[in-house]
Formats: sequence, C-alpha cells, structure tokens
Amino acid sequence: MTVPDFLRGRRGAFIALGTVFGFIALILILPLMTLFEAQAEGKEESLRELAAYKTEEASRPMLEARLRALQQSAQSVPGLLTGSSAALAQAELQSDMKEMIDRSGGSLLSAQLLSPTRIKGFDDVAIEYDLTIPLSRVSALIYAIETHTPYFFLDTADLVMPPNWRPTNPRAQNPAMEVRWTVHAYRWGGSK
Repeated sequence: MTVPDFLRGRRGAFIALGTVFGFIALILILPLMTLFEAQAEGKEESLRELAAYKTEEASRPMLEARLRALQQSAQSVPGLLTGSSAALAQAELQSDMKEMIDRSGGSLLSAQLLSPTRIKGFDDVAIEYDLTIPLSRVSALIYAIETHTPYFFLDTADLVMPPNWRPTNPRAQNPAMEVRWTVHAYRWGGSK
C-alpha cells in the first residue's frame, strides 16, 4: 500500500494528528453536548414543576378553609350521633335504645358494645342487644328504631318465641318474645 503524497512529511503528520483529534472530539464532545442539552431540558422541566407546586401550595390555605367548612357541615347532619368521640356516641345510642325498649314495654337483658369501625370519615358504632318484649309491641319498637333521629339501623336480628307458646291458647295472647339484634348508628369522625 502506498501513501499518497499529501500525507507524507510534516503536513501528513498534521493531517493524521488532526484526524485523530477529530475522532476523539467526535467520541467525547458529542456525548458531552448531548448530556448538557439533556441537563438543560431537565432543568427547564424542573422549573416548570416547581412553578406548578408553588401554585398548588398557594391555593392550600383556601382548600384547607373549604375542608374545615365541609367538616363543620358534616358534623351537623341531623341523622348522625352527636357524641364528640366514638365512646360517647355509643353511650348516646345505648341511652336512646334503653328508653325506646322501656317505652315499648320491653325488658333489656344485656347490651354488648361492639368495637367502632371507621367508614369513609364516619364512625360506625354498634351495640348488640338481648331483650324480651311482648309480641304485640315488637312492630312498634322496630318502627321507633327505624324512624329515630339520629338514624339507627337494625342488623342481624334473631326473634325467638317461647317454645311452649301456641297461637290458639287463649291465656297466652301476648307472650314475651326474646330478641337479639345489633343496632348501628353513625357519627362524623372527620376525614383522616
């Protein structure tokens, strides 16, 4: 292989050296330039995101005030218990139920408090009751519970007639029915 005339001598060495530097520049400088461009684009994107975050942060006091107003209005819903805690709400439920059972001529045998549960910002308070009530007063008690304000909800009801009762027996016209049911009510617990 013969070397062309323009590559011989000093001039050729400079051309070869320039070509090597050109390749090095191509290999090093182009990726560096690409990296700097990507970095500049990343900086611009970060500045845009920062501006968006600052805008959201500026609207925060207004949104917090609106949330407080909504929470205040949720506390005053007429169908909710008013106790300031789940335990006080259960006490309110227990007191109202005891009064309704007594008014209906029933006898409360036991009341078992169930653990309150949290459902979308509301506390679901529940009590399981065992009671006896005259058969003729059961529907009135159920109606009183279902129309009560704050709202009460019956769940898992077991109604048991006395084992020796016969509807044809004239002496046992109004037997005492045994009832076990769970009564639920709700109170606003705030959003958490």
